[in-house]
Amino acid sequence: MMLMNNNFDDKNQRDFDLNTERLVQAIDKVRANNSLPPTISQLSKLTGMHRNAISKRAWPSLKLKEIKTERIRKAETSPQPAKQLDPVKVLEDKLENAKRELVYWFNKNLDNEKQIKQLEQNLHRMTDARSYYENTLKQERIKTSELTTQISILKELL
Repeated sequence: MMLMNNNFDDKNQRDFDLNTERLVQAIDKVRANNSLPPTISQLSKLTGMHRNAISKRAWPSLKLKEIKTERIRKAETSPQPAKQLDPVKVLEDKLENAKRELVYWFNKNLDNEKQIKQLEQNLHRMTDARSYYENTLKQERIKTSELTTQISILKELL
């Protein structure tokens, strides 16, 4: 029984060592390539390990934090080159933004016009319904008045 347990321990240790080596290589790749984000998700993609398995080990997170601080420090210390802006490109970008905004407001206007038409239709229907019910009420009051008069006459006859 002891022999079987030992085999599992050996296999687990080999897997652990292999995953450690994968993590070291992935961290080196992230450190060397600024386009790779220093995140556990990125390490997960590079190693094929689950994020939780990486997170359970404390040292990868520490290494990632070091990489982040290194990148921030480099960005702060390196002078930013003055970009030469092409005036035509700037104007084209502004024109494109203006076109998008125009389309947005045009569509917004169409939506508002549809909504206004719908509200006007609803108002017209409500006005018609109100007139109908006012006339019906007036007729019912007249009938009630006539019936009350007839009841009074019948009471006098009795």
